[in-house]
Parts: sequence; structure tokens; C-alpha cells
Amino acid sequence: MGVEGIGARVVRKEDRRFITGQGRYVDDVKMVGMSYAHFIRSPHAHAKVKGINSAEAMKMPGVIAVLTGQQIVDDKVGNLICGWAITSKDGSPMKMGAWPAMAPETVRFVGQAVAVVIAETKNQAKDAAEAVVVDYEELPAVADVRAAIKPGAPQLHPEAPGNIVYDWHIGDEAAVGDAFSKAANVVTLELTNNRLVPNAMEPRARSHNMTRPKSTTRSTRPRRIRTSPASCCRHSTTSRRSTSSA
Repeated sequence: MGVEGIGARVVRKEDRRFITGQGRYVDDVKMVGMSYAHFIRSPHAHAKVKGINSAEAMKMPGVIAVLTGQQIVDDKVGNLICGWAITSKDGSPMKMGAWPAMAPETVRFVGQAVAVVIAETKNQAKDAAEAVVVDYEELPAVADVRAAIKPGAPQLHPEAPGNIVYDWHIGDEAAVGDAFSKAANVVTLELTNNRLVPNAMEPRARSHNMTRPKSTTRSTRPRRIRTSPASCCRHSTTSRRSTSSA
């Protein structure tokens, strides 16, 4: 009998279609009248968005609309959801600021979206995005976690004083302390925990048909998306069918 449980060899089921060219990706989906979205992203780690001029972009071929983060706020579209709400060890809830899909006033990391171009083709959307002029007022930034919580560090979210969203622990602190007090040897080690990001062949993307509700998505949580279709349909009034290209 083969090994079962932890450490068992997992037989892959998807390889045949991939190596024979039968894999299906969001970018393969083509629908009649489909439009494309291309996001405009901040080159700054921390900055105020002073203004967005899309007049020239709107004159370009195939452009349907240029939408901004402020329009998301004005249209009362909700924030991106938090996957895990954490309670601090003192019992207080995490101090999370508003997090819309695009930044309306302030960008807080390099690559944060501030606007999106909707066009009839992917290349038209990309070309028009280059014609959108965003006026930024660059603000101080730090790239080290320890520097971010020092007194006087640039404040990112007003809801989180000192840039601390939560102070959290897990386990039995008393038992751990007792174990260390009785240990023959105690080793102290400082670790830097890098961010873990999987590199998929296709980034997170979605195509959606508004007339006959159907979504195709590349996501680590397809079942959650399927059970909440309203999350991808709400306020989609400009482009009836769209797929992300950025």
C-alpha cells in the first residue's frame, strides 16, 4: 500500500491539459463587446494625490472611461475586505483604516492603484493610461518595520497611532515563561520574516459577463468568490464586461 496522510505523494491531475496547450486562463476568455481595464499605479511609497487629469486619455481611440479612487468614495463603494480581523492582546479591535480598491487621496505603497482606464482593447487601455497625468505631493516614508514604530516616524493611517494596527500574541504566556525559566540553556535569535508571495503564471484576474452573470477568475479562493457574486457586480456601470490586464 502507498503512503497516506502527511508526507504522502500527491498525484497531480492538471498536468495533461497544461502540457498539451489546453490550459484555460482568464486572458483566454473572449466575449462579444468585452472591454479591458488597465490600472494606473503610484511610483511613490507615500504621497498625496493632488489631482488626476484624464482629458487627453479620454480623447484616445477606444477609451470608454477613466475612473479614479475618489469616484469609488463618492459612489459609496465599500472597502476591500480584511481576510482576518485580529484582536489585540488587551482586547481592543485592530485599528484598520479605510482601504478602497483605488486610493482617493493618499497612496501608502509603491504600486497602489489611483485610477483605471477602461477601453475596448488591452493595448488601447495601456496607451491611454500613459496619457493620464497624476499630480503627487511626495511624503516621507520608511521601509523598515522597526523604524516605522519609532517616535516621530511618518504616520500612515490616522486610525493607527504610531503605525501599530494591532499588538497580538498567541499561546499561553505564563506557561512559556515558566518553560524558559526552567530551561538549562536559552538561545536568543532575531529573525527577519520576509513576505511570502507565490509566483503564478497568471496574476489574480477576473472576467465578468454582466448580462448573463458569469465570472472567470484566477484566485486562491474561487469558492468564496462564487458564493458572493455581488462583490464583483456592484457598481459596474461603466463597463458591462471587463477583464483586468494589470
